[in-house]
Amino acid sequence: MPVTLHKTRYINNDLIFISFCLVILFLMAGPAMAEKGGRLFMSDEIITMELRTDFSAILKSRTEDPEFFDGEMVYYDLDGRSVKLSVRVSARGNFRRDPENCAFPPLYVEFMKNEAKNTLFGNHDKLKLVTPCQREKEVIEEYIIYRMYNQVTEQSMKARLAKVRYFDTESGKELFEGHSFFLEDKNHIAKRNNAVIRDRFITTHDLNRDNYKKLAFFQYLIGNLDWYVESRRNIIVMQPSDSSSMPVAVPYDFDLAGFVNPAYSKPKGVPAKQLRDKRVFRGLCYTEEELRDIFTFYENLKLQFESIIKNNELLSGSDKRQLLRYISHFYTVIKKEDLVKLEILAICQTPQYHNVSELSETLR
Repeated sequence: MPVTLHKTRYINNDLIFISFCLVILFLMAGPAMAEKGGRLFMSDEIITMELRTDFSAILKSRTEDPEFFDGEMVYYDLDGRSVKLSVRVSARGNFRRDPENCAFPPLYVEFMKNEAKNTLFGNHDKLKLVTPCQREKEVIEEYIIYRMYNQVTEQSMKARLAKVRYFDTESGKELFEGHSFFLEDKNHIAKRNNAVIRDRFITTHDLNRDNYKKLAFFQYLIGNLDWYVESRRNIIVMQPSDSSSMPVAVPYDFDLAGFVNPAYSKPKGVPAKQLRDKRVFRGLCYTEEELRDIFTFYENLKLQFESIIKNNELLSGSDKRQLLRYISHFYTVIKKEDLVKLEILAICQTPQYHNVSELSETLR
């Protein structure tokens, strides 16, 4: 018996030592992780904040070259304490910047590096803030898409939701309060994935094949046509640090997807239901084995996608059911051979589509 107690004491000491080492490693890794990607995108908690600037001037200046205006951001930490930061704010975007399309434009928020250090926004110079264009629910639905694509691959942009009170310093009035979200900067996502941004012209055939396959089927799942690799339309391309690896594509700006179905995306005279249900596959032509693999991959993600939708507390029950019905069509297609032939194989892109003369695999 004494021997047993003696061994137990040493075992417990070993466990304590191991636990101590793990805690130290965690504490050391924390700052490194924060330095690499920033604390902002390490949580899904909604930020409560205020943004004050000359929005009257911003709304007037959203033309070809929007100006930056001085402002102040106040956010509240988990203990309810306020943190004030000096910022500069401007309108941004193309389609959503146009006052004919959106009552309020998406924004750039620029931080003072020294002032933002050791705050939630430390290690960030300038971030995109996606704001309500017409209806707040469209912001929430686009945010959900980013959350869904985060389940597909780490090579995806992170988003952080915020409840923002917008104050116009010119009039001294609160404009409105609504949900918006910050979007991870492209250089941060590249750094997080040990890669660099690649700007030179490439075709889809120059990309990592598995990466592009996942991307193309995801865009098909959400019904998004507002993207194109060659022109970098809502796509960034990253080159992994391993130069022998193929570059990868990362999508962003999903607001025109059928999943979101914003009012400003509907041409006059076209029934809304017809537009929302419309999907067009823009991926390459894949082998039967590749299709089986990607269909299984997305089947395994179905419950996660549904959970992200169902657990969102900012959407109504009817909105959630509509989103669930929308993605269910994708799963109906990939289970039926005739629909796969009609909606995917009949329109998939061959090398000739991209003027590529050689490819190692037979695609059709």
